[in-house]
Amino acid sequence: MLKSIASLKELIYPIICMSCYSTGIKLCSKCLLMWRINPVKSNIGKYTLYYSADYNEFTGSVILAAKESANKDAIDLLASSITSSIVLAIKNLNIYEPIELITVPSQYTANRRRGRDHIKELAKVVISKLEAIGITAFYLPLLIPSKKIQDQSKLNSQQRKANIYQAFLVRKPEISIGGVVLIDDLVTTGASILEGIRALQEAKITINAVVTACAVGRNSLIR
Repeated sequence: MLKSIASLKELIYPIICMSCYSTGIKLCSKCLLMWRINPVKSNIGKYTLYYSADYNEFTGSVILAAKESANKDAIDLLASSITSSIVLAIKNLNIYEPIELITVPSQYTANRRRGRDHIKELAKVVISKLEAIGITAFYLPLLIPSKKIQDQSKLNSQQRKANIYQAFLVRKPEISIGGVVLIDDLVTTGASILEGIRALQEAKITINAVVTACAVGRNSLIR
């Protein structure tokens, strides 16, 4: 009886890959390969950026599922990718614990529309994964939006930089007791990350590493 109900449920609500939408599995093996086990590095300004996946239509679908649909499997994949990159950054840069995560904030309007703060939720999952492997980490939501920005999807890199300039403020500067890692779920032109770096530097906060789940796979994102 239970098997019949399960079969009927699968017929009505088939399991599909969140990335390529093929049926039968939540993330197919082909799409999973796009999320590297070993993170890679790029440059963003003078900082090294650590990430796991190159941005394309398939990895973008995972980010969309996590951000807009609160898909738990997608969120877990992004968190696992960010965690792996943080571990590599700690090793490469000799970052001291505790690790303090600062996120690039979403606009208030986006959070209201989604009914949740996606990047805050993602950071908390990352922290739990870090702690599971013995790395102490804390979430510091220091960056907050300071102005309304335009939709950046149709803007070029220069327009994005102008659009997002002085878009963030630091809520309350704190003295860091460990390594500071600035994280986001996606980096394309790098404008948002650089604006976050600018605001943190003005508040005299030193950033030890920049990490994202997915990025445009160029050698240097912003020159």
